[in-house]
Amino acid sequence: MLLLTSTSDIIRIVTGTAVSTITVHASWVDNASGTITPGRTNTAITSATTTTVVASPGASTQRNVRSITITNNNGSTSSQITVQHYDGTTSTDVMTVTLLAGENLSMDEYGEWHHRDPQGGEYTYGVSLVPKLAPTGMLAETFDRNFATNNASVGASGTLFLNAIYLYAGQTVSNITLFSATTAAATTANLFFALYDASRNLLAQSANQGAYTWAANTKKTLAMSTPYKVTQSGVYYIGVMQNATTIATLMGSPTKSNAVVGADAPILHGNSSTGLTTSLPNPGAAITAGTVSLYASVS
Repeated sequence: MLLLTSTSDIIRIVTGTAVSTITVHASWVDNASGTITPGRTNTAITSATTTTVVASPGASTQRNVRSITITNNNGSTSSQITVQHYDGTTSTDVMTVTLLAGENLSMDEYGEWHHRDPQGGEYTYGVSLVPKLAPTGMLAETFDRNFATNNASVGASGTLFLNAIYLYAGQTVSNITLFSATTAAATTANLFFALYDASRNLLAQSANQGAYTWAANTKKTLAMSTPYKVTQSGVYYIGVMQNATTIATLMGSPTKSNAVVGADAPILHGNSSTGLTTSLPNPGAAITAGTVSLYASVS
């Protein structure tokens, strides 16, 4: 809850981007010498501005703000939202978050804030979702790195290989890391790491590395040209495409005897688009299920 205890106290929202439309619902209870009066407002904001969403109480009245819900109803544009308590002289930032299209931010009656994705799934800020033995700074991995024991010959020159990874709403994928195995890349031309969604739509990718160097038994981390903030928890795909006379073998899981288990939806890993050189497909082609999972991590 938030308390307004003077005729100068207000709750206001600062919107960082002009979008159409950010809506705000606020509910409160006034206490004037024991007389209890409920109140509420609905506010629509369409510009980058500062907007009062809960006005000051009257004289000798305390206003207890019980809930605030802020929703970005725009279909494609995000906006930074800052909730402020302002006493007529000093403003205090109570909560700041960037709302993607369709997301909302709410304060409940206990004063706790909740950030939800467009499907109503709550972001998990402050909760560690990273495996306990994961590399430092990593957000997620395709599987436990203790099981990355295979010198995996996956994909082929010019072929996009996709490997499933589970990501949570609110995570931001800025980098993708893979490890080469015993064979180094040679006579190289193009290299990409990328992130795809469950329908193989391209979400983020590295720059084309051109004539890249990837020695044997070496970690390689590539930054995404534009980091991607995960909007919905679920299955995503790590993509790697090498274009070279000899592509590097990569660290992966032990080879399965066949691809049957990994072929059930969602397919766990396998080859996608072929014949690639200087760009990645969007979307990627259907996956042909394979028998080896790559070890990959995101940060």
